[in-house]
Amino acid sequence: MTTQSPGTVQLAELQSASAIFHAVLAETVAAFPEQLQQAQLPQSPQRFRSDYPRILPQFEAARLTRDERAAIARFLTTAVQRRIVWQSETGSMPLDEALAEVGTPLELNVREPNQDPGWRPGMVYRGVRWDASRLADFGAELVRRNIVTPRAGQSLNWVSEHLLDDGVLNLGDRKIVMMGAGAEMAPTRFWLEAGADVLWLDVAPPPADWLDSSPLAGRLFWPDEGADLLTCPQDVLATILAFADSHPVDLGLYAYAPGQARELRLTGSMNAIVNALPAESVASVTMLVSPTTPTELDEHDLAAMHARREARPLWESCLAHLGMLGRGDGSTVVAGAAATRTVVGIQGASYQAAQYLGKLAVAECWARHGVPATDVSRPLRVSANTAAITRTRSLQHPVFAAAFQGAGAFGVETFTPRLSRRLNGLLAVHDWFHPDPPVPGRIRVHGGIHTLPYPLESALRVAATFGLVRSPRLLGGLLRR
Repeated sequence: MTTQSPGTVQLAELQSASAIFHAVLAETVAAFPEQLQQAQLPQSPQRFRSDYPRILPQFEAARLTRDERAAIARFLTTAVQRRIVWQSETGSMPLDEALAEVGTPLELNVREPNQDPGWRPGMVYRGVRWDASRLADFGAELVRRNIVTPRAGQSLNWVSEHLLDDGVLNLGDRKIVMMGAGAEMAPTRFWLEAGADVLWLDVAPPPADWLDSSPLAGRLFWPDEGADLLTCPQDVLATILAFADSHPVDLGLYAYAPGQARELRLTGSMNAIVNALPAESVASVTMLVSPTTPTELDEHDLAAMHARREARPLWESCLAHLGMLGRGDGSTVVAGAAATRTVVGIQGASYQAAQYLGKLAVAECWARHGVPATDVSRPLRVSANTAAITRTRSLQHPVFAAAFQGAGAFGVETFTPRLSRRLNGLLAVHDWFHPDPPVPGRIRVHGGIHTLPYPLESALRVAATFGLVRSPRLLGGLLRR
């Protein structure tokens, strides 16, 4: 029997995600006043809520300048996790404490494999098929088009040389836990095709066709009643431990749902479950960071941004001089450290809090130190790569729909969910196997927005205008909101 009273994962004192976000940043500035003196965080939560697309890149750039950046990431991680609570009839407690008493493993179904393991990771990009034998060339093409970082191209080349056997990827010896297994960005199906044992944890079951006749090379495990990370995290933890059975597992953190601060609550629940697992049972942790989250830029990125500004067409230059593309360029620079100005306000504070606090900061903490509450440093292998700009259901907002239509004018590319799953799935596998531990944020599929010489929010409005001109039918969606 589960020892915890029925309840849900909530934000402390039922605060808003924006209030939690501001409180965590303010507490961190108070703890590191000298290091974050240039963060320019406003005291007012209201001002933060209205201006966080500008404030957050400034905060991140200030953090990046310091030798204590990892310590600051650990502090941010601890501060936000304290505010993720288990709320029940008996009161509330930090979720980390609630998970100290493990629940009951969920009863699992098993779908046995019906083919030999082996995934051929072909891609279709801009109407051209790139089969597995051309994976390195595909990566080079994406680098040439400024869609991915050079490190991402090198990673695809390494996968091609070291992990593919006659164009086939075999993961037959891996156990993979997928929290949010049914998410549009989750490469669950491909890892099953590669032969891994996969634990499906989601509120919905696997697609019916997967269970009937689809060719799968790995075993698929799933609970009959689904697995809700917000109402039964103790049972999810127990299920992962039972599935692992003393074998290290790769943990995929893909759960996502908008509204009611669920982005931050779900991320906090997944992170707490990782923290509660014995370190020896964790082979790796994989997550995807949004390209709109403030991200560290290197010299190559800044040079590409400068080159794009110098080569821009006349119409773009005129719009920039008229102030229609925002003030400043696409990065915030503090003492030589640069962060992207890619935060978009319409995505909401809960979305960005989950991305910045629950992913970016947590990934650096895990990769540099390990579980934040432990004093002994025991880093985890963390794959935290930037995902492509992807046309998922979560971006079905009329402004995004119009901007997708006009993005090409700025050299920005968006991907289908299928292409994103395949590409980011391969990059994650690189991070699991490469002899050097991965560095969060080094591998980025940014679609061109990390070298855009303007704040993304400003460029988004112009791109949306172009999109409406090209597809006037999209105007109906805007008028209905």
